[in-house]
Amino acid sequence: MTAQPTLFMRIHKTASESLAQQVCDRLPADIVCPAEFEWQVRNLAIEDLRQFSYFQGHITPSSLSAVFSPLRVFTMLRAPRERLLSCFFYWKEGSKYAKTRFFNTISTLSLAEFLRSEDPIIRRVTWNVQARLLAGGQFGGEDALRQNVFGPWLPDSDLAAEATRALDRFAVVGIAESYEASLRKVYALLELGEPPPPERINVTSTKPPSYHELLATPEIADALFPLTRADEIVYEAACRRLNAGE
Repeated sequence: MTAQPTLFMRIHKTASESLAQQVCDRLPADIVCPAEFEWQVRNLAIEDLRQFSYFQGHITPSSLSAVFSPLRVFTMLRAPRERLLSCFFYWKEGSKYAKTRFFNTISTLSLAEFLRSEDPIIRRVTWNVQARLLAGGQFGGEDALRQNVFGPWLPDSDLAAEATRALDRFAVVGIAESYEASLRKVYALLELGEPPPPERINVTSTKPPSYHELLATPEIADALFPLTRADEIVYEAACRRLNAGE
């Protein structure tokens, strides 16, 4: 791997944990920063950050760009409606153990209530998260809000346009549904040689056998639509780019 400072910005439930593990397995341990959350990175001193050249986690470029210039960034996206459903079931399971305000709030919600919630602590994790992160949004700067994404709050069309333009700022934008192709792209970027067979880890045990039935439910489909309009546009653009590079 080259010494260029690199960030893998992981978005929740995009197969990013699987990819992170398959990348870190090939990297020297001493170049990998152990901090995996925005709030942790922002609390590290500059001299501590400069010990490392590879960062991965729920971390956005703005937390590192003042320390590393240029900073190479790659990420993964997933079909937006399926991703949001996966997030709900993952966090719902997590609410049995974690007791922050976010988890306490989600523990009482049904799926439909989660999708229609206007509570900011929920809205920040449901509304066009992938597009907002691509367009410069940031993960929460404290542990209790680490799942939340802050800004930018733009009209759907403006957000989609900004996020689509932002694809050019990423070295690779992989797609969970094209995991093997994404893995090859990332391995080539990082000069890691021939990639191993794909692995999938951290699949939520309590998720439904299939999301198709939920997506066909009018109440759920109607609730998902306004939450993912910008995400759908930028996801389709990223898929076209990945396929064009095959």
